[in-house]
Amino acid sequence: MLTLDDAVDLLAAPALAPRVLLPYPLLEASIEQILDEAPGLFADVADQAMTAQALAGASFELTSYRNPAVEAPTKLVGEMLRIHRIATVIHAENHYLRHEAYAVALAQLERLGEIIVYLPTPADTASARLLAAMQERGTTVDNTDVTFGSLVIHASDADDEARAVSRVVRAHIADGIPGHRIGIFYGSREPYLRLLHEHLAAGDIAFAAPECHGLADRPVARSLIALLTLNPAELSRRDLLAALAERALKRPELNSEPISQSRLERLTREEVPLVGGTDWDRLASVSVDKKYHRQALATHAFVVSLRSALLAIAATTSWYDTSVAIADLIADHFVPPKGEQSTADHKALASIVSALADLDGVAPSPSITRIADALVARFQSTTRYVGESSAAVSVGPLSEGAGRDLEVSILVGAAEGIIPDRRRADPLLPVELTGRTPADDIDHDHRLWNLTLAAGQSHRIISFPRGSLRGGAEKVPSRWLLPTMEHLAGHPVGVVDWQKDTATTPLIVTIESFDSAIQKVDSRIGTSAASATEWRQRALAAVPARRRQDVLPDPVITNGMELRSDRLNGRFSRFNGNVSSVRNLLRYFDDAVSPTPLESWVASPYKFFFEHILRVRVLIDPDAAAEINALAKGTIIHSILENYIQTVIDGEEPSLDRLLTVADRELLTAHASAPGWLPQLWDKDRAAIRDDLVVWFQHDAADQADGWAPALVERKFGDDEATITIAGGVVKFRGSIDRVDINCDGRVRVTDYKSGQSKSYADLTLDSPTDGGLKFQLPVYGLFARTLGTDVTSRYWFITSKGGFDQVGYPLTDTVVDVLIDDISLIHAAITGGYFPPRTPDTHWSDDLLELVGTRGLERAWANLENVPELDAYLQKYER
Repeated sequence: MLTLDDAVDLLAAPALAPRVLLPYPLLEASIEQILDEAPGLFADVADQAMTAQALAGASFELTSYRNPAVEAPTKLVGEMLRIHRIATVIHAENHYLRHEAYAVALAQLERLGEIIVYLPTPADTASARLLAAMQERGTTVDNTDVTFGSLVIHASDADDEARAVSRVVRAHIADGIPGHRIGIFYGSREPYLRLLHEHLAAGDIAFAAPECHGLADRPVARSLIALLTLNPAELSRRDLLAALAERALKRPELNSEPISQSRLERLTREEVPLVGGTDWDRLASVSVDKKYHRQALATHAFVVSLRSALLAIAATTSWYDTSVAIADLIADHFVPPKGEQSTADHKALASIVSALADLDGVAPSPSITRIADALVARFQSTTRYVGESSAAVSVGPLSEGAGRDLEVSILVGAAEGIIPDRRRADPLLPVELTGRTPADDIDHDHRLWNLTLAAGQSHRIISFPRGSLRGGAEKVPSRWLLPTMEHLAGHPVGVVDWQKDTATTPLIVTIESFDSAIQKVDSRIGTSAASATEWRQRALAAVPARRRQDVLPDPVITNGMELRSDRLNGRFSRFNGNVSSVRNLLRYFDDAVSPTPLESWVASPYKFFFEHILRVRVLIDPDAAAEINALAKGTIIHSILENYIQTVIDGEEPSLDRLLTVADRELLTAHASAPGWLPQLWDKDRAAIRDDLVVWFQHDAADQADGWAPALVERKFGDDEATITIAGGVVKFRGSIDRVDINCDGRVRVTDYKSGQSKSYADLTLDSPTDGGLKFQLPVYGLFARTLGTDVTSRYWFITSKGGFDQVGYPLTDTVVDVLIDDISLIHAAITGGYFPPRTPDTHWSDDLLELVGTRGLERAWANLENVPELDAYLQKYER
């Protein structure tokens, strides 16, 4: 039993040896060389990979024809033929073309003895001639009978269609039909091959099929291409770490152990922020006293080694050297294979890389783009089959179903545009050249359809989707399916009104939706569920929603339903911020606390829980910030003023020149630690900061004229230096005060710098010292300042033109302290009680952490929390 290609190879290969059949990759490589040296009409697009691929595809098809020519070719066809002739002549010494093999096979047909041609289906005119000669010498067994399907299924989309097919297969296996007597065939690989893999596997159905994810889709190949497309000089941090996340590459090592991916992210995002290029060299200069010193050095050494390997590949001038350099890269920087799949992938990769050496003298000199394109083309053509066909359901394209002997033949995707697919004339291969029109191709596919459908001796099932997974217009049944629908319905079926015309036909099954298929079992496609998940969904759908939590002994599902129920019905539980059942684990107030996190609890208790109880945080991406943000700007100005004021405290006279000198130094340091900032934007922001400092200096000089002098700067306090006593115990505060001044008359003033606007602080007054329980820094800082004197004033100083250099503050009185005690008492009781309701901050700014959690879901859960006794105090104070 031979396919036509097998027969040709059997007859021709020995006669044409030692030459071998010209493979597509070599043909494409030689066409790239021609486009590089003599592109002709294609000069403007010669460097595009698509150009070589299109020409190579046409040329490869023409290898079945001897001296293909057209009497009056268009310029496009003429140029394609010129390139085809040059490209094939280049390989004449070592390779033969398909037309040569046809000629030899035709001359040696007698070697086959008696020939039976079974269901001849030629793909082109060249193979048709050879088949015709075989038929003349032998016997033809053909099937031209009209075959109708025995069952039609239509579903909402391809996913539901594949799920239904899985149910059908399970039903037939349950009826005693062996898996190897069942075949599923598709007209379009995407999305059907992937969906059939997923649903057959979910239904524990053994199947044999082409891989839905080939070598090109797996980590080792993706990682190699990702490395080759990196600019070695730049070596983008984001792209490199994305490649490392595939886990096919070795990570930097410390004590022979790879540094974790999360640790590398923290190192290169927070501790040593970098984008790429020379930023990596900053890792080598991390001081020894830093706890991440050794990790930084190991990462730097890794980058240097990787960059050297990539530069070596980029510098190669021959494909042999390229092959060797890539092999070295894989040996040095890829994780050794573990497991059957990984071992097979590495073996295939090694073979492909080794074969690159064959391109010398054929393809243009290697470049990174050409190397990557050559590898991708070979990865994509490397397709393996999975499963044992002798004991499993067969899955494949329509061409693999023609002539099969099966009990059940299933054709999927039978909608217009899929079967048959849309065909357009190929401008590179006109009918005058090939003798074949798009209509001929459609007729060929129609014959495959009929033969594949006829392969099912007992059951012939056809399915199609009414819509697309990607949305768009409604689909209609294939023109080849309509005869079956009319046969089953017993009357004509219109292409527009097909649903109405077949609504009462028993053997045409409608699957309305995924939900309806679960809740309503249809015996026509089998009563079995498509998967274990669907069994569970059926069990849940069979009872009212309020009784579902006890249906399945699955804690994940039970918890999920409880979460959904609690949030929808406004029950304050562990699923929306109530962890009072484990409040003994909440030790937040055991140590001194900062006032700023307490303010964040008021704004969003749920976020406070993530950040300060669970210690979750979102890492900043250095690549994402093109310019300085408000927080970074404030940090820089604070650092400048801290260093400058310290010189004044140390005895230096106030000086604008010294202030600007300090500013320039700090600005340079800040810019070095933020490599993503664009130079032109940074120059603008730097100038604005310096201008603000000049104005600030004038205000500070006026303060000094009033008798104020700085005494402390960035003074950290904690433990017993600032405490209050509440009903729940003693609350100790900690913090860092930007500046403490003492007047010549003994008054003490605490200053907290702000670089933003002052309008959100306008309600801070002596009568409302915490702005209704929203802001606690001033009274808390004032508590510490009482250790320096009795007459204490606390203020916010807005130190930029944006804030107008305004001041907001008040003296610290016993009444202020009493207000602070009342406010902190409420927060202390809630936190120690385990109450963190899902309120989100009332701000137009986005929040990365809450966006990851799901801001909309939190807002809905918060809106449903009504009449919750545990939240009465919070709601009365903050939801007025």
